[in-house]
Amino acid sequence: MSNNGQNNGLAMIFAFFTGFLAGAVISLIYAPGSGKETRKKIRDTSVDAKNRTVELAQQASESAKENVQNLVEQGKDNVQDLVTQGKERFHDASDQVKSAVETGRRVSSEVRTKIASSIPGISDTQETNEEAEEA
Repeated sequence: MSNNGQNNGLAMIFAFFTGFLAGAVISLIYAPGSGKETRKKIRDTSVDAKNRTVELAQQASESAKENVQNLVEQGKDNVQDLVTQGKERFHDASDQVKSAVETGRRVSSEVRTKIASSIPGISDTQETNEEAEEA
């Protein structure tokens, strides 16, 4: 959207200089003077208008380059922020998964112990196995 504003501004500047050049040429043609003088004035005016137009085009180009550089820098900053947020969310989710797995293991161990204690003859064998695994 802002690019259209720049294009409209450039078009307005171009139209201004075109009108300026046309007016200057017409005034020189109808001004009293010899043909040689008139042609020299027309040439000088057109060279001056060309130089001004080139200068304005260079300024517009430099301004556009600066705007693009600013946008690129903002984009890099935004991407870096998104990457940082993604890493933080990943670490948070990883911690939650680890906690859930540990809770699942603890609950599973408790359930196994309860089941083993409710079956006669298994609880003694289970306790012996657990003691061997811990050693």
